[in-house]
Amino acid sequence: MDADVLNGRPFWQRLGGAEKAVALAACAGALAGTALIADGLYIKAKASLSQVLLQRSFAAELSGYAGARPWPWADFVTEARIAAPRLGAEAIVLRGASGETLAFGPAHLEGTPLPGEAGTAVIAAHRDTHFRWLKDLHPGDEVEITRRDGRMLVFEVSEARIAPWNESGINASALGVHLALATCWPFDATTPGPLRYIVDLELVRDATLSEEAIPTAARYTSALSAPFPS
Repeated sequence: MDADVLNGRPFWQRLGGAEKAVALAACAGALAGTALIADGLYIKAKASLSQVLLQRSFAAELSGYAGARPWPWADFVTEARIAAPRLGAEAIVLRGASGETLAFGPAHLEGTPLPGEAGTAVIAAHRDTHFRWLKDLHPGDEVEITRRDGRMLVFEVSEARIAPWNESGINASALGVHLALATCWPFDATTPGPLRYIVDLELVRDATLSEEAIPTAARYTSALSAPFPS
């Protein structure tokens, strides 16, 4: 075929069978990658926005608005706030670690005591959203837990470890007052795996909120000035 005629044909028609197959595979890969990126961005945006609404809901709980919901159709309960002051990280903890609750925030594992009670309380969250900062905790760091009943508890990191999900070494009935923070490991993985990254902490003091210590909780009350979902 004459080169001038060939050059006048659309690019796609100039390709041979093998070249078309490679081009299609490249396009499919690009589309799949774009979809994965978009899905990842959506999940992270959802996790961030939901925490804003959960902060308002938890502020309402602390202020005495029993049964406040972050959005009208929410069917879960805010349990506590967790904060790592050195890292500037914080999140609202939900009750019950299910697929739904973990999409919106860390969750307290049912069957374990509440933080501050005898035994080991367990809070879990996803490694790529609400607990991505877990890897940055060091022994000696403090983690604050403010419960929905107003109790403020300060725990200290004792160690971080990696363990299979079914051999976590966590004893909910252990003597003393402990807290375990858990997420999937490794942090940069994109698929589920059997390993968990666990941070063990010990209670060091109970700084329960009182009327004289309201400034500690006042960070939340300003959010109540905006319309609250009913």
